[in-house]
Amino acid sequence: MGKTILQIVVVAAIVVSSSSTALAIGQCPAIGQSTSCSILITIKPNGSLTFQTDPSVRPFDGIEDVLVGVTNQSGATVFGISLTGSDIFGFDGDGVGTFIGNQGPTGYEGPGTSFSPINANRGTVNFTNGLDDTRFIWFSLEGAPTQVRLSQRVTIDPGHGSNCGAVHQAVGAVGVTDYPASSPPAGKLKEDNLTVAVAIQLNSRLQNEGFDVHLTKSNPVSCPNLLDRGAIANKARSNIFVSIHYNAPRFNFFGIGSGTITLYNSAKSSSKTLADLTAPAVSSAVGVSNRGSEARDDLAVLKPTVSRMTAVLVEVGRLSAPDEDIIHNPASIGHAASGIDSGINAFLNQ
Repeated sequence: MGKTILQIVVVAAIVVSSSSTALAIGQCPAIGQSTSCSILITIKPNGSLTFQTDPSVRPFDGIEDVLVGVTNQSGATVFGISLTGSDIFGFDGDGVGTFIGNQGPTGYEGPGTSFSPINANRGTVNFTNGLDDTRFIWFSLEGAPTQVRLSQRVTIDPGHGSNCGAVHQAVGAVGVTDYPASSPPAGKLKEDNLTVAVAIQLNSRLQNEGFDVHLTKSNPVSCPNLLDRGAIANKARSNIFVSIHYNAPRFNFFGIGSGTITLYNSAKSSSKTLADLTAPAVSSAVGVSNRGSEARDDLAVLKPTVSRMTAVLVEVGRLSAPDEDIIHNPASIGHAASGIDSGINAFLNQ
């Protein structure tokens, strides 16, 4: 699918239907002159978005206002989508609220939705309580959108924390080599420090790209429990959750188990897609081997009951040879952040 000139929007595939049978998954209510949805947006199992239009359904005001339905097949909860189209957020007061009573301040909201317009042509539709897998939701607009994607909300979780032992959780891994002062950073590499450093740089990158970003912590000492880490992401209504880690040392002569691996929960199919895209991006950026992705349904922070959205855990590399010297290079922090950033954008730009 083609990229758009707008930084935060990707063109969705458009399938034109000749009848309402194309909109069989979920239905908008009959309102005004609309018998049902004239547009159906589908969040697919890989997390990409498509939409179908049904020209047989008239605008509900008889002029331009359309009913839009969204169905979620991604396995994960989605908290919002970004839409672009000529004057679609230029609300003029004759929305669905004039027919069924206002569901929100503009009169165009459907149940459980709200709007965050950037301008008349671009904005975000928020799903107040999240749109869970297999669920359907609807709203209305001042015309048909031409571009749609998941909204750019991300929570970054730097793994572990040096205070984790005090709260009966695992502290971060420590590297093998005690680097001298002449080769800074001196001492042994600490996962607790590395994960926060990568998260801070990733946060800066994503914010510069227009993302709404939240961190579960911003210093290497603190240790939110695993449920709290997910709760922070859920409260932020993020569409993506990324937990950053480094693997503990492993002593062998062949580098077995070294490199980048991304972990996901198999209950959320979109998470596998994000994991598959992130592993090669990070390994290439950092300069370590790519171990690919792996389902780890046992990891609490990735469970759908903890982090509801598309979620992955990135093990950037291993704190032993052959990765350790590469990770010790201060530039590797920025490289890791760049790789995760690339994985996130590749996922949103499907």
